[in-house]
Amino acid sequence: QTKMTSKSLPLSTTYSIFCHSLICIFVVLPFLVGFVIPTALIFQLWKLIVSKVVKTKRIPEVIHEDIIKEEEEQVNSTNPRRYDIILFGATGFTGKMAAIYIAKTYGRKSFKWAIAGRRQEGLLSLRKELAAIDPDLASLPFMVADSNNEPQLRQLALSTKVIITTAGPYGKYGSLLVKQCALYGTHYCDITGETDWVREMIDKYNNTAVRSGARIVHFCGHDCVPWDLCVLLLSLQLRKKNAEEFLTEVRFYDEINSAPSGGTLDTVFFSLADRVKYRSKLGFDPLLLVSELSTADSAGDVLMQRSDNKTISKIQFSLQYSKEFKHWVGPFIMAMVMCNCVRRSNALNKYSPNLVYKEAVVYPSLAAGMINMFTMIAFGLSFFSPPTLWLLQKTVLPQPGQGPSEEDMDSGFLTVTGYATG
Repeated sequence: QTKMTSKSLPLSTTYSIFCHSLICIFVVLPFLVGFVIPTALIFQLWKLIVSKVVKTKRIPEVIHEDIIKEEEEQVNSTNPRRYDIILFGATGFTGKMAAIYIAKTYGRKSFKWAIAGRRQEGLLSLRKELAAIDPDLASLPFMVADSNNEPQLRQLALSTKVIITTAGPYGKYGSLLVKQCALYGTHYCDITGETDWVREMIDKYNNTAVRSGARIVHFCGHDCVPWDLCVLLLSLQLRKKNAEEFLTEVRFYDEINSAPSGGTLDTVFFSLADRVKYRSKLGFDPLLLVSELSTADSAGDVLMQRSDNKTISKIQFSLQYSKEFKHWVGPFIMAMVMCNCVRRSNALNKYSPNLVYKEAVVYPSLAAGMINMFTMIAFGLSFFSPPTLWLLQKTVLPQPGQGPSEEDMDSGFLTVTGYATG
């Protein structure tokens, strides 16, 4: 746990609570009752009628194992790689921050790296910014690649040992890159929180990655590194006392002051629009898959099985007072994503055969909690009203490529406090 000194949670002052209460009562509530709810009912009724009249059969995409194996047989990934790391999606809001961080922390001499994206002019502009940090970066290599152009993505995968990608939504822009990395033994990590897409990638390309030696690592951003590492550290701490003991429950309390980027919101809208739960060919949740390359023969067979280590979600759904943390707490919109990340880690790292996962966001007061709950409900209802959602996207919310200012990010923070029992 990290104690915050000069920074505070949103709605920590009486004045901010008063102002937000007036906005909720006299602006948001009338708009919700007078426009959002009626249009949501009309559009959902229309959607139901259309689905009954025009019955369209959804044809799921199928990736046949024999086709993937045929592509694997044509692969020659023994060529030396020019770079250690390629940062793909470098011109986006998060990608640019990642590039600046690498430039400030490592410069050009620590390892060989390059930036990549679909717009050459954007990459050249970014390179100029990086050169202002470190003059050696004036000649930083760049590669132009579109997320839908498989030959270009193949060249990326063949040029580096590791690809870091910040180009989302990953369900729209990420699948072909995972495929190429899995085929050519290129290690991969992303910052996705799209659990359904992660399940699909494991289902389709796990065996290919195992055979090629590629490490495909999802969930490497704000969603979900802090929580995932906390579970690991809690497990290690518990086993220091008794090597045979395992976790039975973890409880997280999140103190957050932040704002989403346009790319994050775009991912949320994409993920929830006409969502269809992914059905795995494995017959069980792909997040529970554990596998290894068979040593019994030279055919490259992958041994697959369902992990015996399960994770049970008991995340917060209501506003209540926590006696343990001594604060009002409520639901965190991303808690299920964190839980699914921990579910995957538990399957692989064997923290517990039955791990109960709990998570809640912390409010400075009951009033702050009520305002946040009301805002969350209002925002959730807007997903069912296309006109409202369009209006928010065009007038209020940041666009893809945009995000919080440096000042806002400097004043923001995340403190995750974890408790565990064994």
